Amino acid sequence: MATRFFPLFVSTSYIGLTSLIAFWLRKFLDNTLPSQSLAKTLLQEVIAAGELCACCFELIIVADNYGVSTYAVYLFLLTIWWSLNWGEASACPYTHFEDVLTGNTNAFIAVAKTFAELAGGLLIFKYIQFLWQLEIVSTHKGRAYEECSADLQVNFVVFMYTKVQ
Repeated sequence: MATRFFPLFVSTSYIGLTSLIAFWLRKFLDNTLPSQSLAKTLLQEVIAAGELCACCFELIIVADNYGVSTYAVYLFLLTIWWSLNWGEASACPYTHFEDVLTGNTNAFIAVAKTFAELAGGLLIFKYIQFLWQLEIVSTHKGRAYEECSADLQVNFVVFMYTKVQ
């Protein structure tokens, strides 16, 4: 029984570690940068996007091995955590462009925030790859360098071509 839930414990620990690191980074920013600076805003987006991507990578492991119900509980709890800790960061590009359309910000800020979120997502990939290559539990075996086998894969060039037309 304990061996069945040890992988879930490890996944929970990875999610907790990631959230704790992001929490500390946000606290560091709060203590070092002025509250309304562009640099702070962009770094908050990097942190939020990194935390979101890292947790969601691990949530894939949870869903694959413990089902959608367990995944839903984890996602619900993480959503509450994020709402309490992210502040003004959204980790979601569409909100910035919505702000441009409603006149709440300019296009430069929206694009800068979007690139910050992209950077957070890309940077966190190596962190997750490092955790998964440790292969502490069987649910992470081979995941660090595995080819994507999703049914809905689309080549990026083909995707962009279909969207432009």
